[in-house]
Amino acid sequence: MQIRLQAWPCQIPHRPLWGFALLSGMLLGLSFPPVPVPGLVLSALVPLLLALERVRTPVQALQAGMITTLVWVGLALHWTLKHAIAAAAFAAAVGLICLALLMAGPAAIATAVRLRRGQPVALAAFVLSWAALEALLTYGPLPFPWLQLGYATLPLPLLDGLIAAVGTPGLSLWVLGTNVLVYALLRMRRLLSMGLLLGWLVLPLLFPGPSRPARPPVVPLLVVQHGIPAPAWDEMPGPDRLAHLLHLTESALDTASVQPLLILWPETALPDTTLLGRLRNWVARTQLPLLTGAIVPTHSPASRFAYTNSALLLVPDAPVARYDKQRLVPFAEQVPLVDIFPTLQVLAVPAGGVAGYQPGQAPARFRVGPLRPGVLICFESFFGNLARRSAEEGANLLVVLTQDGWWGRGPVYWQHVQAARLRAIETGRAVVQVGADGLTALVLPSGRIRHSLPLHQAAARLIQVPLYAQVTPLVKTGDWLTPTLLLSLLLLFGWTFLPKRR
Repeated sequence: MQIRLQAWPCQIPHRPLWGFALLSGMLLGLSFPPVPVPGLVLSALVPLLLALERVRTPVQALQAGMITTLVWVGLALHWTLKHAIAAAAFAAAVGLICLALLMAGPAAIATAVRLRRGQPVALAAFVLSWAALEALLTYGPLPFPWLQLGYATLPLPLLDGLIAAVGTPGLSLWVLGTNVLVYALLRMRRLLSMGLLLGWLVLPLLFPGPSRPARPPVVPLLVVQHGIPAPAWDEMPGPDRLAHLLHLTESALDTASVQPLLILWPETALPDTTLLGRLRNWVARTQLPLLTGAIVPTHSPASRFAYTNSALLLVPDAPVARYDKQRLVPFAEQVPLVDIFPTLQVLAVPAGGVAGYQPGQAPARFRVGPLRPGVLICFESFFGNLARRSAEEGANLLVVLTQDGWWGRGPVYWQHVQAARLRAIETGRAVVQVGADGLTALVLPSGRIRHSLPLHQAAARLIQVPLYAQVTPLVKTGDWLTPTLLLSLLLLFGWTFLPKRR
């Protein structure tokens, strides 16, 4: 008896494609903070585009795209694998692989379009599908906009007019367009290609910079960074936490030249609300308002989750005001789609001791004298729509409370403050980011960082914070660019794939 073995054709890209795809992944990974190479992202996708020329099927394109995105995600987000809780680190590894697979989609889409409509249309499909991917990761059921191209290391003060008009989606589109035009120049080497590239590069300079008052009103705020690693902070008894924070606060107050209008403590500074009475007594005694992060029990039978990740505003002789975090970290704070499929709760990771929070539904509406702070908690600073809504409702300052210490000493701190810089330019507001062990900083509406506290150290500082009320074009009009790009992609799909009527 004869046995015949039939070999299935392997579609793994040959070596040059591997090399081009690998190079793109490395360039993208090195394009994000803290690597200090502004503008590297403007050509990082060119090797991938060169690789996609040679693939014959969308499957091959997906493989090439996966090489790029796996290397990119591994370099830029390797710190997620260093979580102090092993289950969270494992979940992060699975999540990064899924993220890389999803982000390889534009390569496959562009190749499918090229096989039907040619290379120029394929380049348009690549740009539009990438923009759609970033929209999905911002507004979709699995939110993780951390690696939008607009968050790469770029000379943001030179681009502030563009960002204030069309936001991070517009900045990502400009980055994508630059990559495509660099690729076109390499392939065609024509004067027209060079002219288009130069025109596209200077396009952001044609957007007028946002108007800001020369001397805005300034208020003194006291920022407090407890400086204790997250695992140790999580195990510290509540009274010890409160004593440590009050010691840092009172020591800074003793040497302050003026009394602060507001004291800021970081995310999850309070483990629960059992110490709230003591803290309210301290606020009443000192007559100093305080904004702090806290884990708050829901006390609601209708709620699936027992806690919210919240910000509490304590003001003398007034009820406690509260904001609940709306955008939760996937799996670490809430499993996506768990409200529709409750059995998915088994996938929850108890990072920080809580396996799921109840999301909030409304922005913070706080007021302390002339100060109207809009509050974002940690991961939320990557969602421009939340910051815009706060500015629309009259916030004259944005406050970001963070706890990045779960991931050790890595790029997370600089990547997080990069999001704060984008939110400042988009909304025309100063941003005060208060980290548990860093990075605590004041970001001006230009995107420049004026004050920062040393990383991984206990510190408190009185800073003078400017208040701005002017409205940027993006706050006025909202994110009109994203739906426009999505509609354009749908029209391109229809033109490419739907059969023509005879």
